Amino acid sequence: MESSPILIVDDEPSYLELIKSVLNEEGYTNIITEQNPLKVLPLLERTDIDLILLDIFMPEMNGLDLLEKVYADYPSIPVIVITAVNEVQIALRAVKLGAYEFITKPPDTDRLFLTIRRALAKKLLETERDSLRKTFIEAKPERRDFSEILTDSPVMHKVFELVEIFAPTNETVLIAGETGTGKDLIARKIHELSPRRKNSFVAVNLASISSSLFESELFGYKKGTFTGANEDKAGYFESANGGTIFLDEIGELPLPLQGKLLRTIQYNEIYKIGDPKPINLDIRIISATNKNLLDAVHKKEFRADLYYRLNRGYIYMPPLRLRDNDVVLLAEHFLELGNKTYNRNVLGFSDEVISLLKQYEFPGNIRELENIIINAVAKTKNQEYIETIDLPPDYVKKAEKKSSELIVTGLDEAIEDHILNVMKSVGNSIQRAAPILGVSERTLQRRLKAIREKN
Repeated sequence: MESSPILIVDDEPSYLELIKSVLNEEGYTNIITEQNPLKVLPLLERTDIDLILLDIFMPEMNGLDLLEKVYADYPSIPVIVITAVNEVQIALRAVKLGAYEFITKPPDTDRLFLTIRRALAKKLLETERDSLRKTFIEAKPERRDFSEILTDSPVMHKVFELVEIFAPTNETVLIAGETGTGKDLIARKIHELSPRRKNSFVAVNLASISSSLFESELFGYKKGTFTGANEDKAGYFESANGGTIFLDEIGELPLPLQGKLLRTIQYNEIYKIGDPKPINLDIRIISATNKNLLDAVHKKEFRADLYYRLNRGYIYMPPLRLRDNDVVLLAEHFLELGNKTYNRNVLGFSDEVISLLKQYEFPGNIRELENIIINAVAKTKNQEYIETIDLPPDYVKKAEKKSSELIVTGLDEAIEDHILNVMKSVGNSIQRAAPILGVSERTLQRRLKAIREKN
């Protein structure tokens, strides 16, 4: 049934034999057992392992410490933690450290088998993704499919690679990044490159829906359920059936509805308000946020189980200030739009304006740049170039201040700052930062270690 062994780590010999026997009966015959957690890392160095079942409380080494070491060196191996202690804090820490699932002893066999099947399927999918990603990188294909997203930035081409990897699958994808970075464009591109491309793409801005209307807007309602419900209404989920639903600003979803969304993902069905019968769904969920959802999980403002369900695939959209020369490229594009909108014939930007564009950090990202350029074009009168006088005074002051404070740093310092900024933006996850930076996880670990030692 499996190409590589399942490793069971527990200090109780009788329990090891019991779990091994249970798995054998289910058809998992390639099993390795280990009582001493200190021997696990050497074992992983010489043996390919598909899955680890790990106990927490062992005399030689705490299972959480071992989990951290395993995940640091072998992040592709799913680890299911099985322990006799049902403690929420331990479970949260285990998941944070990289555990695929947390199960208490004695495990319910149906749940155990289901979790194992899903974990092995996830590992297989990630192996296929790695192979696909390698193929894309080696082939260096022309990116005609991304021609409408203007960029010359290597970090954006890393985003395109992830889109190409995630698009053919049916996995949930979480797109994170600051406001105005184009998360909605990437969500739509995932849909356009997916097998669902001929079906609906329904975008929902959760921040724009009042709390009292959340449930009816998302799931719909039956006729006569309440005053004014004169006919059945299909919610956003039902409208997207067969296609993709994009939940923008997912961090705004109220806690009570987070549970309903989790159930929708788990069982592929929804309940309209006032209807006891479920509606079966065939749907893909893509979500986006400008918040640190992991921080919200720790503050108990966002459900941990929903976070990990939404985050099967992760894409970080870099802010405009990290996109090299894209500011000028995008500014020229918005100049063309402004000329068409206001019937102008502006040819370009003065040297002073180009300098200001390059120095400003654009906290509002692409959306802010578009607003500045379009408004500048509207102010022009029979002139060939955008001048500083055409720009908002506050913008000019901030850009000039940034320019006067600019300190030229060494190349190594700039690289280190970029690495730390990317790590911070993805919740300090090496697994998520490595694809963005275009390096292996081990290379990134070594670089972070060197930065810590230097500081």
